Amino acid sequence: MNIFSFLFGAPIRAVRQTNNLVASSAEIEAFTQYYRQHLEPLTSKFENARVASLKACRKRLYLCSIIYVALAVLAFMFMPYMRLSEPLMVYLIGLVVLALPLLWWLYNPIKHYKNDVKQKIYPLIFKYFGQDFIFSADHKMSLSVLKASKLLPYYEDANFSDYVQGTYNGVEIALNELHLTKQVRRDKSTDTVTVFKGVMIELSSHKDFRGHTVVVKTRGGLVNFLSDSFKSLDRVKLEDPIFEKQFDVFSTNQIEARYLLTVSFMERLQALSASFGNKIQCAFYRNKLLIMLGSKQDRFEMASIFKPATFEYEFSQINKEMKQLFAIVDVLQLEQSTGL
Repeated sequence: MNIFSFLFGAPIRAVRQTNNLVASSAEIEAFTQYYRQHLEPLTSKFENARVASLKACRKRLYLCSIIYVALAVLAFMFMPYMRLSEPLMVYLIGLVVLALPLLWWLYNPIKHYKNDVKQKIYPLIFKYFGQDFIFSADHKMSLSVLKASKLLPYYEDANFSDYVQGTYNGVEIALNELHLTKQVRRDKSTDTVTVFKGVMIELSSHKDFRGHTVVVKTRGGLVNFLSDSFKSLDRVKLEDPIFEKQFDVFSTNQIEARYLLTVSFMERLQALSASFGNKIQCAFYRNKLLIMLGSKQDRFEMASIFKPATFEYEFSQINKEMKQLFAIVDVLQLEQSTGL
């Protein structure tokens, strides 16, 4: 089913299909076993809930359409009798205002279903990576630490959502979706503009980095070099020309920066970046590796309300991205306190 068949009355039926899990050949057996033990028993319940929410949404959609059209026609009929300086403009604004509560009401069943999935399914998915892994919609990273790392662009408002925390190979891992915005003046209006939307990753290292090293996307020319953000840091030249075309590196410790940014690390970083549309930056700051991954989509949302509630795609995709993150921990040996 898709949005068009949904709108035009196609039957909404439960779908009971599986065998779409994706993992490496070395992992697939344990991966499948965990799915069958912890996730599959819940799929029948959630598939029934998905079907019920879609049916409720479509009934409300048809009812809202009738109410909306009827009120729009009545308002148009009475518009000539209203003493308004701009009757057409008032009418159009009224149509928009009227639509808002109707849209909220018809979407509410789907919103409730998605929230239920997020609260009950995603915590189980992340438990696969370790019993100490948690998933929360309320926890937040320290914004002051992120700002001090010099990764964040200029912003005026910050909103966090969907937090993940756990331990891999002795290294504490935290992920948090972040949305940064600022106000931009245009002619006579002020618009809210997104300056970053994506995921922040924090890896706690047993190494206490001596310097502060920042890897940022190349913005062309001398923009990064002359930026006030990096005045206390020196430009680092690397031997990899491909990496240098994509990134600018700044650090207070040239030797440490070159030690950290090995070919293996840069390959892992770019592999992780590929899953997020090649929008990645990172910083080695104090005893943490902070990674900033730009992404227009919400990473911890269901693939689609029109897809069966097997959660195989979600489980497989999260596993793929987490394994790329674990590979970075392995390459840098963050669990070791020696080596720098």
